[in-house]
Amino acid sequence: MVQTHNAAVDMPRLFVALETPAPLAASLLATLPRERGVRPTPVAQVHLTLRFIGEVDEQHASAIDDALATIAAAAVPVRVAGVGRFGRRGGILWAGVAPVEPLLALHGAIDLALRDAGVDAEGRPFHPHLTLARCAPQAPEPLLREWVAAQRELACPPYLAQRFVLFESRLQRQGAEHRCRRAFALRPADPDNPT
Repeated sequence: MVQTHNAAVDMPRLFVALETPAPLAASLLATLPRERGVRPTPVAQVHLTLRFIGEVDEQHASAIDDALATIAAAAVPVRVAGVGRFGRRGGILWAGVAPVEPLLALHGAIDLALRDAGVDAEGRPFHPHLTLARCAPQAPEPLLREWVAAQRELACPPYLAQRFVLFESRLQRQGAEHRCRRAFALRPADPDNPT
């Protein structure tokens, strides 16, 4: 069970993700409207969240680390396709990721491993995406709609994710800082079934 924050103990917020190559992240961010109220994600923090865990103490974090180390999954071909928006009046601008079988298999394996480590099941369905920007309520609505319409057919060459990462997120004055707690290698993709 994920614990709630205790002010006396600085507990990291954990999540599991696939990293995005910096050149791809930069090219996606370059599509965003340059407007007050549209806050792009830093290039180094554009990632595909596989599972948000939340705040845990160090003992539970170690158990999560050990559980994730048991996963034996194949490398994941990541194909960015299309864009969308969560929320109204501002919200989040995102690029979609094709839900290919190796990605869904890895997500399922992570869910099982985390359940074994005492992490509650996630209540929301998995919607693979890359968060590109957070938009304030005062961001111009027509501009956000134009961006979604203009980028709807966005498609990028796929890349192969050869590891997944347990990240620690700590809130700093300038925003959240994500640090790799541990990376877990994925086995080479099957050349007969690259999906």
